[in-house]
Amino acid sequence: MFKTILFPTRFEEFSLPILKSILCLEKAGLEEVILLHVIDTDSLYIEVDGGLPFNFDLVREAATKQLVSYAGYLQSKGVRVRAEVVTGRLVSEILRTATENNVSLIVAGRQKRDILGEIFVGSTTDRIIRKATAPVLVAKYHTVREMEGELYEQFCVDMFKKVLYPTDWSPCAERVKEYIRILHKVGASQLVIVHVIEDRLGESNYLYVNLQTALQKSGEEKLKVLKQEFEAEGFQVKTLLLQGKPYKEISRVATKEDVSLIAMGSHGKGFTEGILWGSVSQRVVEYSEKPVLVVK
Repeated sequence: MFKTILFPTRFEEFSLPILKSILCLEKAGLEEVILLHVIDTDSLYIEVDGGLPFNFDLVREAATKQLVSYAGYLQSKGVRVRAEVVTGRLVSEILRTATENNVSLIVAGRQKRDILGEIFVGSTTDRIIRKATAPVLVAKYHTVREMEGELYEQFCVDMFKKVLYPTDWSPCAERVKEYIRILHKVGASQLVIVHVIEDRLGESNYLYVNLQTALQKSGEEKLKVLKQEFEAEGFQVKTLLLQGKPYKEISRVATKEDVSLIAMGSHGKGFTEGILWGSVSQRVVEYSEKPVLVVK
C-alpha cells in the first residue's frame, strides 16, 4: 500500500527529519522513494543579485547535490531511491511524476508558523491534495520545545504511534480503515475514533431534535462496532461521539488527545462524484497542528 513514495522537496529545514520519519513504512511495503525537486518556472520572473539572469545550471547542480545527499541516507537504510531535478510548474510536475510512476503516497507540504503563531498550509499543498489521485501525507512541525529560554520547533519522528480517525461513515472514510490497518504494522498502537454530529445553530424544532437523537443513537452503535473491530486487531481504541463544527472538533480532539497523526478521507457524505477535496478535510489540513494523511 505504500510501495512507492513521492517526496517533493525544496530542501526546507525539516525535509530530512520528515524523510527519516517515513522510513518505518518499510514494514508496510515501502520499496522505493522518488526524490523530486522542481525548478519552478512560475517563480523565475524575479531577478537575482544585480539583475543577473536566473542561472539554471547552478540551481540544478545545487539541487542535484542535495538530492544525492538525501538519496545516500535512504540507500544506507536499504531503500531504493530515484532522484530527479525537473523544470516546470511546481504542482503540475509533482502530479505528473506521481501519475507516471503510479506512486502509493505523496508526502507534501511545508508548514510554518505565521506572525500569530498559527500553522498554515500553503496553496501548493492545497492544490496537490485537490488534484492528486494518490493519498497525500501532510507533514507538520508540531513539536515545540523550550531550550535555554528559546522555543524550537521539531518534527515528531514517531508519526504513526497514535492515530485519530474521524469518520462520517462515507465510502471515502471507510477506505481510511485499510490504511490504519497497514499503519499498525509500523507501530500504530493507539486509535482514537471520532464522529461529529454537525450542530445546526438556531434549529430547535421537534423534527430537528428527533433527528439529532436518532443520529446520536446510530453513531453510538456504529462506534461500538468499530471499536470492537479494531480492538480485535490489536489496537487500543477510544471512541468519541461529539456535536459541533466537524473540523473544529476534530482539530480540538487531535490536540487534546495528543495524537501523532490524523487519518481521514478527502471528502465525505454530500459531495458529488469527482469532488476530491471536502470542506471538513480541507479545514482540518489547514488548521490542525498535527500531520494529516488524506485518503482519496
